[in-house]
Amino acid sequence: MLLPLSLASSQWDPLLSRLRSHYQTIVLGGPELGFLAMLESRGRAAGYQSAIRRMIDVVQPRAGEVVLEVGCGSGVLDRWVARYTSQANPIIGVDVNRYLLREARVLTMQEGLADIITFQEADAEALPFPDEHVDIALSFTVLEEGNADRMLAELFRVTKPGGRVAVMVRALDIPWIVNIPLRPELKTKVQTPHGFVGTQGCADATLYRRFKQIELTRVQMLPQLAAFEQSETPQAQFAHSAILSALTPEETQEWHTGVAQAVANGTYFIAQPFHCAVGTKPQTE
Repeated sequence: MLLPLSLASSQWDPLLSRLRSHYQTIVLGGPELGFLAMLESRGRAAGYQSAIRRMIDVVQPRAGEVVLEVGCGSGVLDRWVARYTSQANPIIGVDVNRYLLREARVLTMQEGLADIITFQEADAEALPFPDEHVDIALSFTVLEEGNADRMLAELFRVTKPGGRVAVMVRALDIPWIVNIPLRPELKTKVQTPHGFVGTQGCADATLYRRFKQIELTRVQMLPQLAAFEQSETPQAQFAHSAILSALTPEETQEWHTGVAQAVANGTYFIAQPFHCAVGTKPQTE
C-alpha cells in the first residue's frame, strides 16, 4: 500500500507509529516523489523563477544580509536564491513539515550549499526567532494555508528596521490562462482559479492592503503570471489534476484531446497568476 503523504507532518506521524506496530513500514524520499516532485518542478520552471527573480531584484539583497524563507518546503527557492546572489547571504529556511525539511537538507548538501543555507522546523504563525532577527523575510505561497494576518505579523516582527518583507500568494481572484484549444464554455471553466485557501488565508489582492495595514513602507505591488510550457512535468500534472477534478467525463475527453493538439502544435502553456508584494520595515526613531 502506497500512501502519498504530504504537507504537515502531523498528518502522518501518528499514522506511521501505528503502522509500524503491525507492518514493515518504509518511508521513501527524493525529489521525484509526491508533493516534493511538484515543488522541485515548479521551483525550476522558467516562468516561476522569473516571478521570483523580479521580487528578489526589488528586495535587492546586500552581501551579508540574513535571508529567511518561511514555508521553504523542499528548499528549491533557497537554493535558487543562494546561486542568484552568488552565495553572498546566509539563508534560513523554515517549514512545519519535517519530511520536506529532511529532503531539503539532503538536496542542499548535494548542491554544495549547506554552508550557506540552514533549515529549521517552525510554525509560520509563531516563528522561533527574536524580534528584528533577519534582514529579509520571504514567503512564497504560504499565506493561503493559515492565518495570513498572523503570518504577516510574524514576518514583520522578525525583520530588522530597514529590512524588507516579500510575499507571494496564489491569485484565486484572477483567471488562469490555459492555451489549449477548447470550446469557449469549457475554456472559461478550466481557466477558473483552482486551489485550496484556508478560511483565514490570503489568496487574492487583499495582500496589498495587508501590507499597508502592518505599516510596511515603500510597498511595491507586483501581480505576475508564471507560465509553464511542458505538459508532462510534475508541476503541470498537479495543475491538470486540479482542473480535471471539476470536469465531467465528456469534458475530460475534450480536455485530453485539446492538450494533445496543443502539445503537437507546440503551443501548449498554462499561466498561473500570483499576487506579490515587497515592503520595507520602517526605521525606529
